[in-house]
Amino acid sequence: MIVIQSYFRKSNYSSKVFCIGYNKTGTTSLGKSLELLGYRNSSFNRTIWRNYYAKGNTSEILKYASKFDSFDDLPWLKEDMIPVLDQTFPGSKFIYLERDEESWKKSMYNWRYKTFEEYPDLEESFNDYQRHKSFVMNYFKNRSKNDFLILDIKDKVGFKKLSEFLNKKVIRDDFPHFNKT
Repeated sequence: MIVIQSYFRKSNYSSKVFCIGYNKTGTTSLGKSLELLGYRNSSFNRTIWRNYYAKGNTSEILKYASKFDSFDDLPWLKEDMIPVLDQTFPGSKFIYLERDEESWKKSMYNWRYKTFEEYPDLEESFNDYQRHKSFVMNYFKNRSKNDFLILDIKDKVGFKKLSEFLNKKVIRDDFPHFNKT
Protein backbone atom coordinates (compact mmCIF):
# COMPACT_ATOMS: atom_id res chain seq x y z
CA MET A 1 0.00 0.00 0.00
CA ILE A 2 2.88 2.41 0.65
CA VAL A 3 4.01 2.00 -2.94
CA ILE A 4 0.52 2.85 -4.20
CA GLN A 5 0.31 5.93 -2.00
CA SER A 6 3.62 7.37 -3.09
CA TYR A 7 3.08 6.50 -6.74
CA PHE A 8 -0.41 8.02 -6.94
CA ARG A 9 0.22 11.20 -5.00
CA LYS A 10 0.95 13.01 -8.26
CA SER A 11 -0.15 16.60 -8.64
CA ASN A 12 -2.61 15.66 -11.40
CA TYR A 13 -4.57 13.64 -8.85
CA SER A 14 -6.73 16.49 -7.61
CA SER A 15 -9.51 16.39 -5.06
CA LYS A 16 -12.77 14.61 -5.86
CA VAL A 17 -16.26 14.09 -4.42
CA PHE A 18 -17.08 10.55 -3.29
CA CYS A 19 -20.52 9.27 -2.35
CA ILE A 20 -19.82 6.51 0.16
CA GLY A 21 -23.38 5.70 1.15
CA TYR A 22 -24.28 2.02 1.06
CA ASN A 23 -26.25 0.51 -1.80
CA LYS A 24 -29.94 1.48 -1.92
CA THR A 25 -29.48 4.70 0.05
CA GLY A 26 -29.96 6.99 -2.95
CA THR A 27 -26.50 6.78 -4.52
CA THR A 28 -27.85 7.15 -8.06
CA SER A 29 -29.92 10.19 -7.11
CA LEU A 30 -26.87 11.74 -5.48
CA GLY A 31 -24.74 10.98 -8.54
CA LYS A 32 -27.27 12.62 -10.85
CA SER A 33 -27.44 15.57 -8.44
CA LEU A 34 -23.68 15.96 -8.67
CA GLU A 35 -24.05 16.08 -12.46
CA LEU A 36 -26.69 18.81 -12.08
CA LEU A 37 -24.10 20.76 -10.08
CA GLY A 38 -21.60 20.48 -12.93
CA TYR A 39 -19.50 17.49 -11.86
CA ARG A 40 -18.32 14.88 -14.31
CA ASN A 41 -19.66 11.89 -12.39
CA SER A 42 -18.96 8.18 -12.59
CA SER A 43 -21.47 5.75 -11.19
CA PHE A 44 -21.32 1.96 -11.13
CA ASN A 45 -19.18 0.73 -14.00
CA ARG A 46 -19.25 -3.02 -14.63
CA THR A 47 -15.78 -3.01 -16.23
CA ILE A 48 -14.21 -1.22 -13.27
CA TRP A 49 -16.03 -3.56 -10.85
CA ARG A 50 -15.25 -6.86 -12.58
CA ASN A 51 -11.90 -6.24 -14.26
CA TYR A 52 -10.22 -4.00 -11.70
CA TYR A 53 -11.84 -4.11 -8.26
CA ALA A 54 -12.67 -7.83 -8.21
CA LYS A 55 -9.11 -8.59 -9.32
CA GLY A 56 -7.50 -6.21 -6.83
CA ASN A 57 -6.12 -3.87 -9.49
CA THR A 58 -6.22 -0.66 -7.47
CA SER A 59 -3.84 1.21 -9.76
CA GLU A 60 -6.28 0.91 -12.69
CA ILE A 61 -9.16 2.07 -10.49
CA LEU A 62 -7.19 5.15 -9.49
CA LYS A 63 -6.19 5.93 -13.09
CA TYR A 64 -9.86 5.71 -14.04
CA ALA A 65 -10.84 7.91 -11.10
CA SER A 66 -8.39 10.61 -12.16
CA LYS A 67 -10.62 11.29 -15.19
CA PHE A 68 -13.76 12.22 -13.21
CA ASP A 69 -14.81 14.77 -10.60
CA SER A 70 -17.26 12.73 -8.56
CA PHE A 71 -18.30 9.14 -7.90
CA ASP A 72 -21.19 7.13 -6.53
CA ASP A 73 -21.95 3.44 -5.99
CA LEU A 74 -19.42 0.61 -6.33
CA PRO A 75 -16.48 0.35 -5.87
CA TRP A 76 -16.16 3.85 -4.40
CA LEU A 77 -18.14 3.05 -1.24
CA LYS A 78 -16.17 -0.09 -0.36
CA GLU A 79 -14.44 -0.02 3.03
CA ASP A 80 -11.09 -1.04 1.55
CA MET A 81 -11.30 1.71 -1.09
CA ILE A 82 -12.25 4.67 1.11
CA PRO A 83 -8.83 5.07 2.79
CA VAL A 84 -7.04 4.61 -0.55
CA LEU A 85 -9.21 7.25 -2.22
CA ASP A 86 -8.80 9.58 0.76
CA GLN A 87 -5.00 9.33 0.60
CA THR A 88 -4.67 9.35 -3.17
CA PHE A 89 -6.92 12.33 -3.77
CA PRO A 90 -6.07 14.77 -0.95
CA GLY A 91 -8.67 17.40 -0.14
CA SER A 92 -11.55 15.28 -1.42
CA LYS A 93 -15.05 15.52 -0.04
CA PHE A 94 -16.97 12.47 1.17
CA ILE A 95 -20.75 12.18 1.38
CA TYR A 96 -22.39 9.46 3.40
CA LEU A 97 -26.05 8.73 2.68
CA GLU A 98 -28.40 7.44 5.37
CA ARG A 99 -31.79 5.83 4.89
CA ASP A 100 -34.37 4.65 7.39
CA GLU A 101 -34.40 0.89 7.99
CA GLU A 102 -37.89 0.12 6.67
CA SER A 103 -37.44 2.08 3.45
CA TRP A 104 -33.95 0.65 2.90
CA LYS A 105 -35.12 -2.94 3.38
CA LYS A 106 -38.02 -2.47 0.98
CA SER A 107 -35.72 -1.01 -1.68
CA MET A 108 -33.11 -3.73 -1.20
CA TYR A 109 -35.75 -6.44 -1.38
CA ASN A 110 -37.28 -5.08 -4.59
CA TRP A 111 -33.94 -4.43 -6.25
CA ARG A 112 -32.50 -7.82 -5.38
CA TYR A 113 -35.56 -9.64 -6.66
CA LYS A 114 -35.82 -7.53 -9.82
CA THR A 115 -32.09 -7.87 -10.60
CA PHE A 116 -31.34 -11.46 -9.56
CA GLU A 117 -34.80 -13.03 -9.17
CA GLU A 118 -33.95 -14.04 -5.63
CA TYR A 119 -35.15 -12.95 -2.24
CA PRO A 120 -32.46 -11.46 -0.03
CA ASP A 121 -31.93 -12.18 3.63
CA LEU A 122 -32.95 -8.71 4.75
CA GLU A 123 -31.57 -9.06 8.26
CA GLU A 124 -28.16 -10.10 6.98
CA SER A 125 -28.27 -7.37 4.35
CA PHE A 126 -29.19 -4.75 6.94
CA ASN A 127 -26.37 -5.97 9.18
CA ASP A 128 -24.00 -5.33 6.24
CA TYR A 129 -25.48 -1.85 5.91
CA GLN A 130 -24.91 -1.23 9.65
CA ARG A 131 -21.31 -2.53 9.48
CA HIS A 132 -20.62 -0.17 6.59
CA LYS A 133 -22.11 2.73 8.52
CA SER A 134 -20.01 1.87 11.56
CA PHE A 135 -16.84 1.78 9.44
CA VAL A 136 -17.59 5.14 7.81
CA MET A 137 -18.52 6.86 11.08
CA ASN A 138 -15.38 5.56 12.74
CA TYR A 139 -13.12 6.46 9.82
CA PHE A 140 -14.47 10.03 9.57
CA LYS A 141 -15.11 10.63 13.29
CA ASN A 142 -12.49 13.37 13.56
CA ARG A 143 -13.02 14.92 10.15
CA SER A 144 -14.06 18.46 9.48
CA LYS A 145 -17.60 19.21 8.38
CA ASN A 146 -15.90 20.83 5.38
CA ASP A 147 -14.92 17.46 3.90
CA PHE A 148 -17.46 14.99 5.32
CA LEU A 149 -21.25 15.29 5.06
CA ILE A 150 -24.06 13.00 6.15
CA LEU A 151 -27.27 13.29 4.11
CA ASP A 152 -30.63 11.61 3.78
CA ILE A 153 -31.84 11.66 0.18
CA LYS A 154 -35.41 12.24 1.45
CA ASP A 155 -34.41 15.43 3.30
CA LYS A 156 -36.57 18.21 1.89
CA VAL A 157 -33.55 20.53 1.86
CA GLY A 158 -30.94 17.85 1.13
CA PHE A 159 -29.96 19.18 -2.28
CA LYS A 160 -29.52 22.64 -0.76
CA LYS A 161 -27.24 21.15 1.94
CA LEU A 162 -25.25 19.34 -0.77
CA SER A 163 -24.87 22.54 -2.81
CA GLU A 164 -23.68 24.50 0.21
CA PHE A 165 -21.25 21.73 1.22
CA LEU A 166 -19.73 21.83 -2.27
CA ASN A 167 -19.82 25.64 -2.48
CA LYS A 168 -22.14 25.49 -5.48
CA LYS A 169 -25.08 27.70 -6.36
CA VAL A 170 -28.30 26.41 -4.80
CA ILE A 171 -30.64 25.58 -7.69
CA ARG A 172 -33.26 23.59 -5.73
CA ASP A 173 -34.00 22.45 -2.20
CA ASP A 174 -34.79 18.75 -2.49
CA PHE A 175 -33.14 15.92 -4.38
CA PRO A 176 -34.50 14.66 -7.68
CA HIS A 177 -35.38 10.94 -7.49
CA PHE A 178 -33.69 8.58 -9.89
CA ASN A 179 -33.47 4.77 -10.10
CA LYS A 180 -36.86 3.98 -8.58
CA THR A 181 -36.93 0.25 -7.91
